[in-house]
Formats: sequence, C-alpha cells, structure tokens
Amino acid sequence: MIAGVAGEVVFTAIERFIQKHDKHLEGHTQLWVMPLYALVGVFVFEKIHYYLMDYNIFLRFCAYAFVALFCEFVAGFFDKQLTGIIPWEYKGRFSVLGYIKLTYFPFWGIMGLYFELIHNLIR
Repeated sequence: MIAGVAGEVVFTAIERFIQKHDKHLEGHTQLWVMPLYALVGVFVFEKIHYYLMDYNIFLRFCAYAFVALFCEFVAGFFDKQLTGIIPWEYKGRFSVLGYIKLTYFPFWGIMGLYFELIHNLIR
C-alpha cells in the first residue's frame, strides 16, 4: 500500500509539472485509494505476480496494466454506487465513463513492475 500511495504522489507531481509547469512538484493522493491499494496489493497483485513470474517482461507489463485498469474501473464503479462520486473522476478523450483513463496504461504497467521489484526484495 505504501508503495502505491508513494507512486501516486510522485506521478501526480510529475503530471502537474508537465501539464502546468508547476516547479513545486507537489503531488497528492486521496484517502479513498488507500483501501484499494491495500486490497488489490494483497488479494490481486501477489497472485498475478506468482502466476506471471516466469513470463517475459512485456507480458507482465501488459498484464499489470490491464489488471490495474480493471480494478480501478470496478472500484470507481462501486464508489459511484455507494457515495455518488468517483473520487478520481477522469475527464477527456481517453477517459472511460470517468472511471479510468486509457493513457495511464503505461504508468500502470511500470507500477506493476515496480511493485514486482519491491515484492521480490521483501520476499
């Protein structure tokens, strides 16, 4: 969970720098995502990591990205049903119903490989 939250803070700081030229490099996250990172990390990522560990890096990258987008979509959907809002509601051309943003595919693939590295170090 900590790695996910830290990754999100770094990502949002870099995204803000690129989009708004904000040199403060201030990143952020939301309390809403912490249970998501914890649950997905324990119940989804570990299982996928063990299953894919013998496959090539490109396949693992794509699998992590697809799974992350799927989990984000499902979590956004249920958040919307329970609270009436999507905490991270995406807008724009590559947004899917506000739940996911397809342009984040590479980010999620990289994060999966990053989590894999951390998981291997801890193990």
